Amino acid sequence: MAVTLELAKNYLRVDGSEEDALIERFLETAESYMRNAISDYEENYSTNTRFAAQADLLKMVIVAENYNNRDGRNDPRKDFSFVIRSMVNQLQYFVAEESA
Repeated sequence: MAVTLELAKNYLRVDGSEEDALIERFLETAESYMRNAISDYEENYSTNTRFAAQADLLKMVIVAENYNNRDGRNDPRKDFSFVIRSMVNQLQYFVAEESA
């Protein structure tokens, strides 16, 4: 299940379409970040539903953090929140369960 604009807007609790372009840009940015930060991202995403579910949740969390902190008050040199960094680490070291 890929994260759609509709799903992201629901997660953000956004009604209307005024900010659709901004949210779509945040989705693209989150996807790009994850592809660069997580080894074998594309392969794991396409072959493991558990990985894909976690990755989709992470994508929505990244979008929410960017959406909620877009007013410029946060220091742009700061890294993502602990939650995002932890989720990235979990996906970076993801091990698919082996069937017995």
